[in-house]
Amino acid sequence: MAADPHAAEGAAHGGEHAASFPPFDVSLFASQLIWFAITFAALYYIVSRYIIPSVATVQDKRASALKSDLETAAQKSAEAEAARSASEKATAAARAKARAMVDSARADMQAKLNAEQAEAEARLSQRIETAEKQVNEERAKALSEVQSVADELARDIAAKLVPANG
Repeated sequence: MAADPHAAEGAAHGGEHAASFPPFDVSLFASQLIWFAITFAALYYIVSRYIIPSVATVQDKRASALKSDLETAAQKSAEAEAARSASEKATAAARAKARAMVDSARADMQAKLNAEQAEAEARLSQRIETAEKQVNEERAKALSEVQSVADELARDIAAKLVPANG
């Protein structure tokens, strides 16, 4: 009888090694379910008591920081819009003021130009009038000289043509 020494050893230990894998052993299901329930309850307690509140706190902080940042951004945007509007108004006022200054300077220059032109025209008309008087005087003088020369010439011609009675 040549028996297998390992089989005899397995029989001596009550056949424990011949049984199936413990998690799949139906006789151990009750104790496995109890330990599963205890482990699940412990993990559920730890997660619900410590982990979830800390995650919720972080989420709340992030949400409030995000809300605060959005409010600040909206406020800064409104301030920037107000500054832009004020800048546009100031620019428009400065342009209007500059336009008024240019128009005023142009009107002043035009008035000065008109006054100088009128003065120059008055001086020119006075000079023309003086020159016309001089020309008329010179013409009258020349005509009187021509008349006297013509009279003298006519006397000389008449004297030469008509012999002297004498």
